[in-house]
Amino acid sequence: MDNKISVVIRTYNEEKHIGEVLESLQKQTYKNYEIVIVDSGSTDGTVEILKKFDTKLVFIEKKEFNYSYASNVGVKNSMGDIVCFLSGHSVPVNDDYLLNINNIFQDEKIGGCYGDVIALPDGSIYEKTYNYLGYLKNRVKGMDNQVKYETTIHPGIFSCSNAAARKNLLVKHPFQVELGNGGEDVEVAYRIIQDGYVIAKVPRLLVKHSHGQNLLAFMKQLKSWRIMYREVLSFINGD
Repeated sequence: MDNKISVVIRTYNEEKHIGEVLESLQKQTYKNYEIVIVDSGSTDGTVEILKKFDTKLVFIEKKEFNYSYASNVGVKNSMGDIVCFLSGHSVPVNDDYLLNINNIFQDEKIGGCYGDVIALPDGSIYEKTYNYLGYLKNRVKGMDNQVKYETTIHPGIFSCSNAAARKNLLVKHPFQVELGNGGEDVEVAYRIIQDGYVIAKVPRLLVKHSHGQNLLAFMKQLKSWRIMYREVLSFINGD
């Protein structure tokens, strides 16, 4: 079955990499897809670059932005059976990225999936080392082509810099605005699992994604991820 895939990309001042992201999508061997851009008031050349590509461009106010709201706007404006989430600086590495997404959802027990991340060429040495070690571990263990079916949440599951889910589940379980500063994707993964589906970790769904953070900023981000995860657990438990 050829599912229509809607690729939802949130942008704000992404001129550095958004062209590379869209060019990588143009090269995909799987052609049954659309691109939905949710831009929250870019002031650089992002919009001019976007207009050179075949995309559905949706604008929101900068003051309205949080991750949940922007993602929900993207889902609302999508026409696909499957919604794939990339950031404006998440570049699919392989030209069968979308084909692999379509293939994974042939399994009816899979509600969502996500992949591996390596740093962009301009990423910091800390990002390159941290991300590549995880990717290399899978390669060494021969797990780079093995799909892992997950039924419990954890930090990093269904990270929307490189993830996809069935649209009907995203409509049923929209991203929670209360978690809009981060962790909203983990909460959605929890709801999908509660519905009896699994979340598939698919290493071959590989993207280049990083922020060029120095050591202090990178350590702060790792700490913030742990804090966000605790906040998600509190939200789920009604605390």
